[in-house]
Amino acid sequence: MRNMTYLIDTNVIIRFLVGDHPEHLAIATEIFTKIEQGEYEVEILESVMMEVLFVLTKFYKLPKTNVIEDLKKIIALRGVVGDKVLLIETLNIVETKNIDFVDALICAKSRLQGYGKLSFDKDVNHKC
Repeated sequence: MRNMTYLIDTNVIIRFLVGDHPEHLAIATEIFTKIEQGEYEVEILESVMMEVLFVLTKFYKLPKTNVIEDLKKIIALRGVVGDKVLLIETLNIVETKNIDFVDALICAKSRLQGYGKLSFDKDVNHKC
């Protein structure tokens, strides 16, 4: 029987990275230890990744490059499943092209999966 795959929520990732709530930090650290060891299999939805990036850079005012680096480390953990390449590529585009997450996701899906792009957004049309 296959192990269950969990969907991890934004708040678990934020508590783990920020550590501003001791009780939640302890639980999040335990979760991420299990993910790292492959005991938990989790998928990080694109919408969760976008929300984490937004909250950490806009609300907590953390440097975008540091947040992206931390998120890439999380994506690389053994127990993280799903389209890791797409998430990493999206974060790379956010970082290098200085565009928002959704636009970067459109660029990454277009680049990696051969989709066309329909947009009025200059970032999508010119920075991809």
